[in-house]
Amino acid sequence: MDCKRSKIGVALAVVFGIFLSCGTCFVAQAGAQDDSNSSKSPSVTDQIERATDKVNKNQVYQIEYKLKKGEEIRWNFEHVVTTKFQMAGEVEESSSRSENVKLWKVANVDQLGNITFAYTIESVKMWQQVGDTDPVSYDSKTDKEIPQEYAGTADEVGKPLAIFSIAPNGTIIDRKSNLKQDVFGVGKVTIPLPEKAVPVGYEWNVPIVLSANDENGTKKLKARIHYELAKVKENKAYIRFKTEVLTPVKSEKIKSTIMQKMTKGIVVFDMELGRPVLQQVQWDEKAQGFEGADSYLKYVARMSEKIIFDSNGKTAAVANKLAPSGGGQAVNTPVDIKTRESSPVMRK
Repeated sequence: MDCKRSKIGVALAVVFGIFLSCGTCFVAQAGAQDDSNSSKSPSVTDQIERATDKVNKNQVYQIEYKLKKGEEIRWNFEHVVTTKFQMAGEVEESSSRSENVKLWKVANVDQLGNITFAYTIESVKMWQQVGDTDPVSYDSKTDKEIPQEYAGTADEVGKPLAIFSIAPNGTIIDRKSNLKQDVFGVGKVTIPLPEKAVPVGYEWNVPIVLSANDENGTKKLKARIHYELAKVKENKAYIRFKTEVLTPVKSEKIKSTIMQKMTKGIVVFDMELGRPVLQQVQWDEKAQGFEGADSYLKYVARMSEKIIFDSNGKTAAVANKLAPSGGGQAVNTPVDIKTRESSPVMRK
């Protein structure tokens, strides 16, 4: 029995090692139409909508990051996961939920539009339960005691975790970071955007490599994230995306180790502000027989990032106050970021 439990623990550790799914839009009609109305010519509203759709198909859009020096941009992040694991007759269900506030503090924007910013997690709120054990939770704003499960995360709150320099199309030019991974939901910390103006329906791909494990060890799988400009409305670009594995995968063992990387969702990018305002990702994956005939793993999750606007409908202005680790009063902690345009520093 202990051996079985240890296998379950290892598998769950893999699952928990790693945006809210897009809801279906229901449009209610103003009233029932009889059969005679169906033969009538299109209304003025319908004609306008059709003309608008035709114009949109022929129009091209430049989607790019446009941030300002000194600007602070925050997003609310939420990630909810449920798993069901079965092995050797035992079944265990687990759940977790994490929320945090992410901050980009823009240090510089050069003449080419390249942007340098510091990435910080200002606060976290986390909860998890494995099987029948007591749930474990932590809120960096209110809790003085830090559970062992969240000690590493709590230590990172309020500290600049990375410094990125990106091109207007989201390509990372430079990064200085101690982060073990730079995958924040979809691809890198930024969304890869087309380098040219594109029409609605335009598709592009970003190649990636996935690491997976089977009975013979670690394997590298060729994959890509497929993007499509689905629509443009009110100066916002709606970009659909999904992970596509190009290397044929027949092993259920491999499937069980890449579940969290099989993303599918949408990004809403404000072309006037030059930044994403909403990202939503969902997962619904399962593997059967990956560790014996009756082994089963189901992974269901959703993740959401939504931009935070101030009372004037704008992203936050310049501020140097960062919340210290573990909550408490804010402290004045300026972030000194060196860019290519900075003056040299004389060392003693």
